[in-house]
Amino acid sequence: MADHRFSLSLVGLLMVAMAFLKGAIAADYEVGDGYGWDVPSSNSSEYYPSWANRYEFKVGDSAVFNWTGNHTAAQVRNQADYDNCNTNATEMTLYAVAGVRVPFTTEGFHYFICTVGTHCEQGQKVAFDVIAADESSAPRATLFSLSMFLSAVAIIIQAMSIAETIVYAER
Repeated sequence: MADHRFSLSLVGLLMVAMAFLKGAIAADYEVGDGYGWDVPSSNSSEYYPSWANRYEFKVGDSAVFNWTGNHTAAQVRNQADYDNCNTNATEMTLYAVAGVRVPFTTEGFHYFICTVGTHCEQGQKVAFDVIAADESSAPRATLFSLSMFLSAVAIIIQAMSIAETIVYAER
């Protein structure tokens, strides 16, 4: 009976820890959600700004650019290059492979455009307003690190259970 109480207490403790950690996990945002990174239908210049306004991006989060076809995700350094769809900007980081994950490491605006043809002029551009991470200055855990931690806890619990079974069998 004591074994079950111990296990239930440990499970309860883990649930409480997970609730506290939930806000500390960095988020990945798929740009455009299910639509992905593409020229907006009807050349809507408001599609991606409207999408970005639905979220609160924080330092530690990432933007994931998924596309099919011929596109790029180019991070330009300032609003003028973004507004003017400057595909020849001198300070630009070009991502040419779909599925690229771009982490936000600083606060402020992060501007992205597509450099293919007139895609940017047709509305394929997005600006992220990134704010500071939560009040804690501690690094935020990633989903991977959290899953590794929980896996280690599960292994420890299993090992303790096996050890208790062996001790009980020896009695």
